[in-house]
Amino acid sequence: MDIVYHPGVNGSDPWVEFYPYTPSASAGYAFVAIFGISTIVHLVLMFPFRAAYFIPLMLGGICEAFGYYGRAWSHESRTEIKSWALQEMLIMCSPPLIAATVYMVLGRVIRSFDAEHLSSMRVKWLTFVFVMNDVLTFCTQLGGAGVQVTGDAKVMDIGKKVVLAGLIFSLVVFALFIYITAKFHRRLQQMPTPLINHNPGLHWQRYMVAIYVSCFALMLRNLVRTIQFGAGRTADVNTKEAYIYVFDAFLMFLTMLVLMVYHPGRLIKKARYLTKMGMFDERMGERNSAHILLADTEMGQR
Repeated sequence: MDIVYHPGVNGSDPWVEFYPYTPSASAGYAFVAIFGISTIVHLVLMFPFRAAYFIPLMLGGICEAFGYYGRAWSHESRTEIKSWALQEMLIMCSPPLIAATVYMVLGRVIRSFDAEHLSSMRVKWLTFVFVMNDVLTFCTQLGGAGVQVTGDAKVMDIGKKVVLAGLIFSLVVFALFIYITAKFHRRLQQMPTPLINHNPGLHWQRYMVAIYVSCFALMLRNLVRTIQFGAGRTADVNTKEAYIYVFDAFLMFLTMLVLMVYHPGRLIKKARYLTKMGMFDERMGERNSAHILLADTEMGQR
């Protein structure tokens, strides 16, 4: 962790040095633009795909944008608590929001394929359990980052431990989610549902890969953050700002980008349409069979 508490000397006021380096203003503003544009694109895509479950991801994108604005602002002063608090709280709290959308995506994909029997956990509980775990992670990140703005050395140390516990917990949750996702994926390959058998053009596996990429990006980000909070001030991960942008900012953007290019809403919408058309064709077939039977009966009577 890169915070150093300096007690007052000879009656002077205590102060906190939040960074061992001067944060880059240009890098901060660049990612403000990147996350701002990404969030707007997801907002636009939400309407044609009826993907309201992407709202948490968009909130996460907004948090990322304002968080990196805080880092750009911190370029003016390494001891300014307002700018540090803004970036610390928002950048730490945005990944759980983005992860919540990933959790909900899997449940909707399973339902759209009518493949609930292939999931190792009921879809209702799958979404509920992982989103609730994500809420818990969000609260620990928010609380742990929030108490650090007090400037009190003891309280800040407690906040660091709370954030570290939340990060470790999130790694465990992600590992379990990826296991459940991979197990469902394998079963669906071995026992494809009628929708998949009759519609090879769905290309559904691309979207599963998008989910994996999102999860691994989030996991790697949390792993590096865990190392950061557990390492000392002199460790490279805390003394070089590049780690923040490579293993946090870029990975969060990658998550938003892959879900933008392979938007699950497109797959879900198409699957629901094909299911509806299949049911329509089936009903039409039944009606045609009934008409033929009735016609045969009438011909027999004549």
